[in-house]
Amino acid sequence: MSLSFSGLFLLGVQIACAVHAGKTGRPFFWIYIILFVPMLGMLAYVAVEILPELVRGRAARRAASGVGRVLDPGRGLREAERRLAMTPTVGNKVAVAEAYLATGRAAEAIALFRETLEGVHETDPSLMLGLARAYFAERRYAEVVEMLDTLKAANPEYHSPEGHLIYARSLEEQGKTEAALHEYAALERYYPGQEARCRYALLLDKTGEHREAARLFHEICEAIELGPRHQRRDQREWYDIARRAAAS
Repeated sequence: MSLSFSGLFLLGVQIACAVHAGKTGRPFFWIYIILFVPMLGMLAYVAVEILPELVRGRAARRAASGVGRVLDPGRGLREAERRLAMTPTVGNKVAVAEAYLATGRAAEAIALFRETLEGVHETDPSLMLGLARAYFAERRYAEVVEMLDTLKAANPEYHSPEGHLIYARSLEEQGKTEAALHEYAALERYYPGQEARCRYALLLDKTGEHREAARLFHEICEAIELGPRHQRRDQREWYDIARRAAAS
């Protein structure tokens, strides 16, 4: 009797989820997931579509967003494109451009960022940096350097560790080693994390400055080993590179 009741209850919840998905305009694939993968489908639907509406806490939204990206990785881009089609503001263009960058569509991101750099936004540093990042994703390194030089000239008080790093990397990619070393030397003193310092050490090692490179590799390993657990996790890539380089 209890099994029968449980079965009816689950069927009722399943139908309710499917009806809710249909009535509220959710993507049609949810109905298939709910109907054909009943328990997991309902749990996923509740986590992704229902909980964010009921619980507005940051942790709940982040957890639901993670599940949503797995089940429907293009959802964020579709929503951003829909908002842009309805209201073509600079903010909506930037949201779509960022979504393009996140999905490997850098050429389309470049086009949108260029559209935003007009009128009162012509020298907006965040938009100029966005375009430079899109150029970098397309490996258009000379244009990265040109855009960031223009940004600096128009906004001398603006500072961005991310922008400085892709500037140095773009110089290195073009074979402008001395200029790249100069930028890395300035950058590694304030860049959060160990990426800039590790890239600086790698380039020093490549140019024959082995002793200075070894010193930096040792400092990187020590800083990460003595740091908090989350830092060791976040900086694992640079720790592994530095440790291998120091041992060679």
